[in-house]
Amino acid sequence: MDERQTPAGWYPDPLGLPQLRWWDGQGWAEHTSEARRPLLGQQARSVAFAEPEPELMEQEPVAAERAQAEAGDPVVPPTPRPAAPAGPAALPAGSTDGAVQGWSGAALTITSMRAAGVPTILDVEVAGHPSLVIDLRHNAFSWQLGLDRFPAEPSSVSVSVRIADASTPAPFELPGASLDGLLWKMGFAAFSDELAPWLQPGQAYRLTRWPQLTGFEPETDPLRQAAMLSNGAFTIEQLANFTGRSVEPTRTLINALSLMGVLEVIAR
Repeated sequence: MDERQTPAGWYPDPLGLPQLRWWDGQGWAEHTSEARRPLLGQQARSVAFAEPEPELMEQEPVAAERAQAEAGDPVVPPTPRPAAPAGPAALPAGSTDGAVQGWSGAALTITSMRAAGVPTILDVEVAGHPSLVIDLRHNAFSWQLGLDRFPAEPSSVSVSVRIADASTPAPFELPGASLDGLLWKMGFAAFSDELAPWLQPGQAYRLTRWPQLTGFEPETDPLRQAAMLSNGAFTIEQLANFTGRSVEPTRTLINALSLMGVLEVIAR
């Protein structure tokens, strides 16, 4: 398996539907679960069953014997297949399936949670570096490591998800640092050799707002391409041709801007 590959598991549906969808390690499968988030404070319903009438209880063995005699050999029911995880247990919240090399798992989790509309706090453990905390509600993060020292290829990245709501206090003093800069760095590093899995080939893109890039000096060429996207819609190939860059770095820029949530996707 590619070490940069996001591990298979249940993630919020990237289409924004209130359900989970199975990621098989290569792409989104058709298997879905109705659960989207733990229902805090939910109580199980108690259902009362009526006591069976004595006459029915006495007749049931007789009816069963008669049916068996008429049917001949007994039919053994097939062994049911184990059901896929559902409910709160299907969510990756509060735990992690293991560390992933690189930033692909964190990027996929952020995109999935945003698409599902789930208010989320992410605790990210980066091997050999300080812990990172992201609050998607406030589009902010806190990290003792400056973005000018961002580790593009860490040996492992573990993500733990906490479902939050409006009353949940921020895990750091607000306003925190703008998430745009972190996602710019993460987007360039997560899928450097391929199109991000939530995007489709042939799409055109338009910039909806200018990103807040602070804490580091971005390269000039990506900024020039981003400026073109603010004036019109382009496919990756068109943007590369118009700006004199190759497709590969242009595709990586689109990955980063999409992860930041500043792109409008236009199907062609």
